[in-house]
Order: sequence, then structure tokens, then C-alpha cells
Amino acid sequence: MDAVTLTNVRFQYPNTDRLILDDVSLGFPQGEWTTIIGHNGSGKSTLARLIDGLLIPQQGQITVGDLPVTEKNMTRVHQQVGIVFQNPDNQFVGATVADDVAFGLENRQVPRDEMQTRIQQSLAAVDMAQLADAEPAMLSGGQKQRVAIAGILALEPKIIILDEATSMLDPAGRQLVLNLLKQLRTQQKYTIISITHDPAEMAIADRVVVLDQGKIIRQGPVAKVLQDVELLRQIGVGIPAGQALRQALADRGVAVPARYFTEQEMVEWLCQKL
Repeated sequence: MDAVTLTNVRFQYPNTDRLILDDVSLGFPQGEWTTIIGHNGSGKSTLARLIDGLLIPQQGQITVGDLPVTEKNMTRVHQQVGIVFQNPDNQFVGATVADDVAFGLENRQVPRDEMQTRIQQSLAAVDMAQLADAEPAMLSGGQKQRVAIAGILALEPKIIILDEATSMLDPAGRQLVLNLLKQLRTQQKYTIISITHDPAEMAIADRVVVLDQGKIIRQGPVAKVLQDVELLRQIGVGIPAGQALRQALADRGVAVPARYFTEQEMVEWLCQKL
């Protein structure tokens, strides 16, 4: 069953002459991680906002589970979908980390005892419980983004959308967030949709969808799609380290079995060969 389904979706911003999404039909399998990649302006972030109901398509239908994404259903849609944006500084509203996580719960009128439990559990899940009383301004970029994810986890959504959530972080902060996302992925509790140009983030997904000029030009298992190095270069995204190593070996006449794809798998294969 798909957690999110788009059927013949078209979207165009006012006062423009170009379709941002052109007759897109796509399903996001429940419990899986799907990464969306493509050129800037290919429609990736627009697609995320359509799923969350921040935008409404001119044509077609979007469903979250069996719930159509319409103005009438918006409250129920937002109960199932949580979105983490690019800039963590723009997402803070509380004076402390705990206050910030509490904000969404207060809006939903969650009872205070339950609220405290959810705050503690969500901060523990992102390894930020020890900084519950800290001021957001004192946190690193990676810590801020982990708090933003904690705020989403506290709301207990079924679907988490990450819109370039690691793009503004330094390498250490990016790795902190990626480690957290790997943990969430292994739980298979959430359906994760990520929009990214980060090769490391692409490589840990289950599926990849490639958008170009508002249309889907490729989709499939991550290992299969990301093996197409020429496609990755064409759409201007980085090549995952494992795939780059595979390509470098292939250029030197060394054939690597298809089942080895990630950086870790490639290292293990090379160690066996040595």
C-alpha cells in the first residue's frame, strides 16, 4: 500500500507560463524511504508542498493514505505529514529546545502529561534530551536540525518529508542528521520522503525518483538508478562515494558485482579481494 499517491497532478505558479509539475503520477510505498532528485527548478520542493497541503494542484489528485489532500481535510492531512525545511534557524519559535518541541503539541491541545512524555521521548530519539533547556541560538546547525526533527516526531506523523534538510549544515552537522535518519529508516515506522543533492543522503534511501522539467524521467531502487552515472551528471547531482568508487574501478577494467553499491559495501568487497 502507498502512503502517498499522486495521480495526474499538474501545478503552475500564478503569473508564470511554465508547468512546474506536468501530469505527474507517483506512489510512495508505506514504510519506505524515497529520495527525489533533479535540477533546481525541476519541481521537487513544489511536490513536497503539494503533499503537505501547502499548495493545491490545478489538476489531479493527491491522497495521504486514503485521505484526499483538500482544504476540507487539511487538519487531518497535517496530522499525518510532518515536514522539515532547509534552514533550521527559520523553524524555531520557542525560547528553549523543549519549548520548541512543545509548540506543535500545544497547537493540537495535547494534554500536559502526555505532552511532557512526548517531548522527552522525541528529544531522546534524536539524542538531544540533555539540551532540553538550552537556547536554540546556542546550538550548532546539526543540533538545530535534530531538534526540528524531534518536533516532528513528537507529533507522531506517519510521513516525514525532508526538504533539503541537510543542505545548509557543515559536514559534522550533516553526518549527525544522516545518522539519525538511518536510525529512523531501520525502524520502518515512518514513510520518509527526502529532497536532496547530497550523495550520502541519496545512497541510504530505498528508492529514487528523478524529476526533470516537471516530469518523472526515472524511478526505481536506489542501487539501480544511481548506477547511471551519466544521468546523475546530466541532472547536476553528486555521485555517491560507493558508486564513484565502482565507476573508477570499472574505468580500470575491474568488474564489481552488482550487489555491492554503498561505500561500506564497496570497502568490504575490496577487503575481501585483497
